[in-house]
Amino acid sequence: MKKLEYRILEKTKESVPYCNYCVISDDVRLDNAIHELVAYNESGNCADISSICADCKKDFENDSLPYCEECGRLKRNREGCFCAFITEEQSKMLSAEVGTSQTIESRLVKENKKLEKELKTAKKELKIEREEVAKFQEKSKKWSERQKKELIEENKRLKEENGRLKAQLEQQNQSSSQIEIKEPKKWPWKLKK
Repeated sequence: MKKLEYRILEKTKESVPYCNYCVISDDVRLDNAIHELVAYNESGNCADISSICADCKKDFENDSLPYCEECGRLKRNREGCFCAFITEEQSKMLSAEVGTSQTIESRLVKENKKLEKELKTAKKELKIEREEVAKFQEKSKKWSERQKKELIEENKRLKEENGRLKAQLEQQNQSSSQIEIKEPKKWPWKLKK
């Protein structure tokens, strides 16, 4: 579908006080609209009317606001469009009050779906992390048991080695004590007193 051509108008008393094109965030500004954007269809009837803030006006002038592919209108909050609510029989726009409530409701539904999706993803990631921790703990336990077994075996081997070395030392002590100690001979030239 062809994009609608919008015109920037001065804000009036009937204008919605907040921008219809700001991305939804936690920092909502309720009185930031400075202009109105109006688009007319080919027959000259008003096809869309909305309020816009200074930042979004710059984006509009730079042609960076997204348009709906089905009806050619600018997407509200850069995400949704009213075309789902407008039938071919309707020739006039929804009232600003009705449109605003539907836009807010659709934003909340989308935000809720987005948060539910993030929650499911977080739960899956947490489950994977728990499984990895359990695997790590199991490997750690097996490694610890293996290390303990190796240390016990090494301790046993060292005790056996120590016993063998003690036996060798005792054997050497016994063999050295068995060496005959000969007394020096008395030489005859030494005089007795």
